Amino acid sequence: MSTRNQTKGFLLGALAGGVVGSITALLLAPKAGKELRQDISAGAHKVQEATVRAAGQVGDTTGRIARQLGDQAVQLADRAKQAAAVATGTAKRRVEEAIEPEAILSAIDAGDAEVIDENEQDAAAEDKQLLTVN
Repeated sequence: MSTRNQTKGFLLGALAGGVVGSITALLLAPKAGKELRQDISAGAHKVQEATVRAAGQVGDTTGRIARQLGDQAVQLADRAKQAAAVATGTAKRRVEEAIEPEAILSAIDAGDAEVIDENEQDAAAEDKQLLTVN
């Protein structure tokens, strides 16, 4: 935001300086009234053209920055959706496992290390996926 304010301040300063400098130079130059008015008019026209060009450049830059911010916001929203989907899936699976603890307890009682290891590996893989998405 400070860059925008600095740019605006610079443009206003340049415009004011150009106008004041042109008028001062014209008023101090020894010329007839009609010729002086023509010179002032020509100088004002040049300042107007420069202002229009500068405003166009500022508008183009602002539009480009706005598009970039919009694109980044869409990318961030997509990443958030992916992270939410992974977290939801993990939470659902863990809730389902919590609902059926008998199967896990019976595996432990039976000493079925393969079932226990498989559950731990699945949980670790999902945790790793969650960390990767974030």
